[in-house]
Amino acid sequence: MIFTNCTCYSEDPEQVMSHLKCGLSKSVKRPSFNIELRFSQPVAKFFVNMRIVLPRRFGDDFTLFNLSGIDGCSLLSNKNQIAFIQLGRKHMDKFSNVPKRCPWPKDTPYYVRGFRSDMSTMPAFNFESDMNLWFDFVVNQHKVIRGFIQSRVQRRKSHKNNGAEE
Repeated sequence: MIFTNCTCYSEDPEQVMSHLKCGLSKSVKRPSFNIELRFSQPVAKFFVNMRIVLPRRFGDDFTLFNLSGIDGCSLLSNKNQIAFIQLGRKHMDKFSNVPKRCPWPKDTPYYVRGFRSDMSTMPAFNFESDMNLWFDFVVNQHKVIRGFIQSRVQRRKSHKNNGAEE
């Protein structure tokens, strides 16, 4: 998986956030994404919206999943999550200090740094596609973080067999 874009912004009328920064690393060969945030007040309850779409050239885009209004505190601590989400969370833990429970204290820097996907942890599949992820972090009915991550899933070329695909 190759990341091609990572952006986020805040709609924060209550000034819940004191810092937000998103982007890609400068690595040309294998970019990773980074997200940094800090809250100006404790966050005891939040909700998450997340949607992953595989765009198609012809016909309707394929929605891999669409989760709306998910209780974020339950999502963080729940061990009986959807398998796909559980795999993603377990992998993200290697690159982040995102807590596993609420509340999130104020003035603590949280991050996801240098995130690279490890496709070997995913169930077997064989396709190439662009993949778009939209996410919202909702506190007090305000989308305090709105983000977008764009990537490309592609088969790795093998250099052992005269460029044949793995």
